[in-house]
Amino acid sequence: MHIERADLADADTIRGCFGVFLAAQQVDEPEGPWFTERPFRGWLTVGWGGDPRELWVVPGPETGSVTGWYRLELPDLENVDQAGLDLVVHPAQRRHGLGRALLRHAALRAAEHGRSVLNGGARRGTGGEAFARSMGAEPGLVDVQRVMDVRALGDEQLAQLRETAERAAAGYSLVSWTGLVPEEFLEQAAALYSALNDAPHDPHIAPAVWDAQRVRERVNDLRPHYGLRTYGVAARHDASGELAALTEVAVDPADPGWGHQMLTGVVRKHRGHRLGLLVKTAMAEWLRAAEPTVEHIQTWNAESNRYMIAVNEALGYTILGQPASWWRLDVTAVLGEQALAGRVAGTR
Repeated sequence: MHIERADLADADTIRGCFGVFLAAQQVDEPEGPWFTERPFRGWLTVGWGGDPRELWVVPGPETGSVTGWYRLELPDLENVDQAGLDLVVHPAQRRHGLGRALLRHAALRAAEHGRSVLNGGARRGTGGEAFARSMGAEPGLVDVQRVMDVRALGDEQLAQLRETAERAAAGYSLVSWTGLVPEEFLEQAAALYSALNDAPHDPHIAPAVWDAQRVRERVNDLRPHYGLRTYGVAARHDASGELAALTEVAVDPADPGWGHQMLTGVVRKHRGHRLGLLVKTAMAEWLRAAEPTVEHIQTWNAESNRYMIAVNEALGYTILGQPASWWRLDVTAVLGEQALAGRVAGTR
């Protein structure tokens, strides 16, 4: 079996990887929504966080075609002992040893980069979960996908929810923007991104340390790669001028019926004022006017994140599809200690 490194600028190969990914999504996540090609290309090549990455593929019989691939993400700011792994095999090619070969190759590459752990996710009941279990991976945090039917929530009900939030949020006002985080808010946005570190997470994953430069480089500089229309609504504390809460949603022009929740965060010292509900109801009202074709908004929450789940359920969000688990696999479990030692020694 031939596994080769792909050029992240090779449009034909990226398109081949997209075809494999879409076929897998349609089997493993039949409820959707599914990636379209441009945001997939952005996610594959620069990722959501801008960490260095490698892409390795099993070429198909035709030029540019792919039967399976993996992307190895190599965090360079936190968690530098770990690697993120996305491994995808075309459904028609599963159960022929391709996944195991790709995993072993990925484990070798991770070891050569000094990484001892592979992290990845899989939906419950899918081939990905069965594969993770068969390889001895350990399950971690469970995430649940939910969807809001935008049209099912009436204008009056949405207005009542916003009024409830506004009463609790006296002393706060709203600011909003489209596209990139405005330069004037970069430093405060860093505090809002850091607020997400309080959400449930696996204990072996170190939280991201945010500052204005990281927001500039690893949020604003990456967004043009995805081709999405993004919307941000923040709550600002009137007395101090601080941004206290933020929610962001993206819409893919190639699939305009869906909105994609990117984040919702509230700074710790400003919690207890229904700010999460305030910014999310304001966002829902804005999207009705700005993106009238959006029928659904999808989001993910940790299964144990009861606060944000309660906010989403108040807005009418319901569970979509099976939960997904994050999996942790030691590189030595894939390669064996002797083989690993020999391979890594041979690369020095």
